[in-house]
Amino acid sequence: MSYWWYPDWYNGQSYLGRSRPAGEPDGGRDVTDPQKRLARAVAEAFFDDAAVTGGQFDLSVQNGVVILDGVADTEASRSAAVVRAWSVPGVRDVCNALTVKKHRRR
Repeated sequence: MSYWWYPDWYNGQSYLGRSRPAGEPDGGRDVTDPQKRLARAVAEAFFDDAAVTGGQFDLSVQNGVVILDGVADTEASRSAAVVRAWSVPGVRDVCNALTVKKHRRR
């Protein structure tokens, strides 16, 4: 069961504080693929940063380039996600396609 909007690359195990299944070093995920490792490292960095809040992010990695797509709740969260992605070792570039959610006026 996934608690996040990106179940294909992050299953929430470490964030939720659960232990990994015995005999599976990464909860059954392929840790030998460098693109998956980098995507996971960026996702973990997002969770560690209180400034990256709210929204729905689609994160992918191709040849060390982090591709961010989706909707952030605020411009501050959008900017923080980009800065945090750049801070992860191994990231060669960040393609930021995140948009900011339009809030209705009441």
